[in-house]
Amino acid sequence: MLESLKGWVINICTIVLFITAVEMILPDNSLKKYSKFALGLILISVLINPLIKIFDKNFDINVYSNNISKAMDEEKYKNTIQEYRGKTLENTINNFQANLKGMIEEKIKDKFPDLNTTVDVKAEFDDKENKFNIKNINVGIKDKKVKKVKKVQVNSSEKGNEDNILKDQLSNNIKEYLSKELGVQKNIITIYKI
Repeated sequence: MLESLKGWVINICTIVLFITAVEMILPDNSLKKYSKFALGLILISVLINPLIKIFDKNFDINVYSNNISKAMDEEKYKNTIQEYRGKTLENTINNFQANLKGMIEEKIKDKFPDLNTTVDVKAEFDDKENKFNIKNINVGIKDKKVKKVKKVQVNSSEKGNEDNILKDQLSNNIKEYLSKELGVQKNIITIYKI
């Protein structure tokens, strides 16, 4: 018991000398108050360590501080992993949409060579089923024939694609073809005139 008391006093004296030396070296600025706080925490841990050992024989402050730092690092890694997963998923969805768009353009070009098309695809990833779902496919078509220039009106209300949605035999054929080729429902495919 006397030996542990002697070691405790030596630790306190060593820490007090260390704190005094550090305080003398530090310049008088805002950093000094933070360093005093940190040094005070070190002194408190040295003072309390033997009292805690009375109640818990296996107590070691280093083990507890290592466990706390590991827990903080694991939380940081979890956040980093979640952020990385989110970015990767977003990039994967964008690549999936771009590849699907290119594939649809090729299929339409092979089946309907007289049409110029633009394709827009929206997809999402389903975490529960671990698969991609195609939300909608918009196909803009234009004949390769040269058309007459339409009259331009200034300050007129601009109409969206709803007025240009095609419901003729050609659009039904394109919808039917894409539905069979891609294994999707026809109601997510919209054909509109460019």
